[in-house]
Amino acid sequence: MAQLIEIVGPPGSGKSFLSSKLQSLKINKNKIFFHSGNNKKFKTIKNLSLITKITLTTKVIFTIFCFHLIFFDRIFSKKIYKKKFFFRSILLFYRDLISIEFLKKKIPNDCYIITEPGLIMHFVQDYFYIKKTIPKNHIKIFNNLFLKIDYVIWLESNIQNLLMRLSSRKRGFPQRMKELNLSEIDKTIKKSTKEIGNYLKKSNILKSKIIRINTTNNIEVSINKLLNFLDIN
Repeated sequence: MAQLIEIVGPPGSGKSFLSSKLQSLKINKNKIFFHSGNNKKFKTIKNLSLITKITLTTKVIFTIFCFHLIFFDRIFSKKIYKKKFFFRSILLFYRDLISIEFLKKKIPNDCYIITEPGLIMHFVQDYFYIKKTIPKNHIKIFNNLFLKIDYVIWLESNIQNLLMRLSSRKRGFPQRMKELNLSEIDKTIKKSTKEIGNYLKKSNILKSKIIRINTTNNIEVSINKLLNFLDIN
């Protein structure tokens, strides 16, 4: 079965850039990285049986339901952004999970599925916008029940670089940050860095392997480091 890679990091750390570069790579003329968020990959469902489609869809819906049932308290936490993104986040969660399940059925076993944002980011991102820190018992429950990642790529960068990249990129700041003032944006980025770090440092990642990459100076270097880590030539 194809292995699953999740790229995590604060906004502006280079997650989308890295995943885009990996998708374009070919080894011996063969594509080996597939992104769960690429809607074109939903063409793979055409060759799946109806029973398989129903089974996978039911599995994903059940996973999302259980996730929000267990971690329901975060839904009612007071966040600093003005708009509600609850249903949009569920749709994104569903899209990524269902795409992963379909891709696992279709792509070769020696390939990799990239998810960004993935399960970990869906788990930690609400805490970017609230004062509370993720409870340790929630981390333990999440890792035991939901985490099925083979590799976690942890991207880091200094705050100045993160702000500069977010300000200069075409799509701008993440949707939840668009209505925040500069002070709130600065606090959110610092909080996101803290929460991701706290989660990865304090959690038992089970069988997942973590590669930590600092993208402050050159994001391109992270690609070679990752390929070496995965032993891909």
